[in-house]
Amino acid sequence: MKKFFFLILVVVNINCFAQTNNWFISFSCAPSIGGPAASLKSQMKNQGYGDEEINSFDIFGSGDVQYPKGGAVALLATGGKKISDHKSLYFVAGLAGTATIDGFKSKGYSDGFFGLFAGSYGEHVSVKYNLYQLTAGCMFSFSNSRTQVGFGPSLYVFNYSVSDGYLLGKTHNSIVPGAAMNTRIPLGKQRKLVGLEFVTNVNIAPPVKMQSDGAKGFQPKNASMVSLNIGLALSFRN
Repeated sequence: MKKFFFLILVVVNINCFAQTNNWFISFSCAPSIGGPAASLKSQMKNQGYGDEEINSFDIFGSGDVQYPKGGAVALLATGGKKISDHKSLYFVAGLAGTATIDGFKSKGYSDGFFGLFAGSYGEHVSVKYNLYQLTAGCMFSFSNSRTQVGFGPSLYVFNYSVSDGYLLGKTHNSIVPGAAMNTRIPLGKQRKLVGLEFVTNVNIAPPVKMQSDGAKGFQPKNASMVSLNIGLALSFRN
């Protein structure tokens, strides 16, 4: 896997720095829609881990929580170099999604100690994951339009663990090949060295069959690798 990553980066760098055209590099932080987070939430609901946890602390107030909860965020770096008027080589590297998804199955309600600290009790489950992405491909621009669209093969590494309550689960890794489509629309004047861009990233790969060592009740099945990231990126260009 390390050799594959190194080969892609070498190819991109050779083609990029052999040219004298414009280059760019951008950094984005955006919510991830779909992907493992969405499929894990759906599975938790189907297996009964979508209950509301009622916590009444009296003098401290209450802290009711609706499960499942948690959302994914993507943290990506994108860079590229023009090789012609309407074509660039580009790469994407980083996290296509990182999240902790929690579920709760209620078993009843306790009155607490003399009416204090009353609340629900039951089974908790937590799935923590990081979805790493490496993409290299071609990006195309169009006449009279700021929109640039890129396509390329991708490699995804799905790192996750399933925990039951306070029992930490074993960490698992799955490597999945796939593809990605990326778009970027510069905001403001493109001649500026630093600027903002509106970016989207679509990731497509086969689902991953998950394993569960830490959870006795919740048994995850397949995690979807299809996701969409939409947000803003800070871009440096020349």
